[in-house]
Amino acid sequence: MNEEEQQQIIISKKSTRFGWKDLILNLVFSIIMIVSIYFFDIRERPDDLTILITVIFVTVLPLLLFSIRVFNELSYGRDYIEIIGDKLKYRSTPLLTTGFRPKKGEITLREIRKYGLSKIPRKFSLDLFKFKKKAMLVISLKSGKEYFLGEYFDNDDLAEICVQIQNIYPKAKLLTNLSEDYPELAKKQTKLESARKSKKLDDEEDYEPEGVGIRRR
Repeated sequence: MNEEEQQQIIISKKSTRFGWKDLILNLVFSIIMIVSIYFFDIRERPDDLTILITVIFVTVLPLLLFSIRVFNELSYGRDYIEIIGDKLKYRSTPLLTTGFRPKKGEITLREIRKYGLSKIPRKFSLDLFKFKKKAMLVISLKSGKEYFLGEYFDNDDLAEICVQIQNIYPKAKLLTNLSEDYPELAKKQTKLESARKSKKLDDEEDYEPEGVGIRRR
């Protein structure tokens, strides 16, 4: 990121760990699959080709799936959501609800049609049974594309992102009632609105119509 972008950063949030059960479960299953591959695919290698293919399918494929989850959960600490100028930039590692590959890119705020926070289904994660209200950021664009971001981010951080989007581009529809679901963020939203109005007044006071300086002289 260059110096100009750093000066334009409006808000920047990073992911936080909220549980270990999913990581341990995927790691254990990965080890089980590795042991199974050794015993069934290497040590006791079947002579029949059909049986061999079947054994490979039921051992190697699960290992790939579980190992990908382990890798993603070990690397999601690099996830971030930033609003820089009029763009939202992100790196987001998904839970099982949205796939396996980490997502990275940027969204122009003017392209957003609606957005809000949506609760992640608990059945997809052992950790989520403890964090019953864990949310993710859902963004729908005017083009019809939909993004699911921030599964590993604190709800308060995601709500702050929503507040900033609302302040920068109020034409986009905010679907979440922050005052009802996140009362603490609603207070912060009021402060941000007051600060924005104050800045607008200051800008208006600093602005002088053409010719004012001449009349003063």
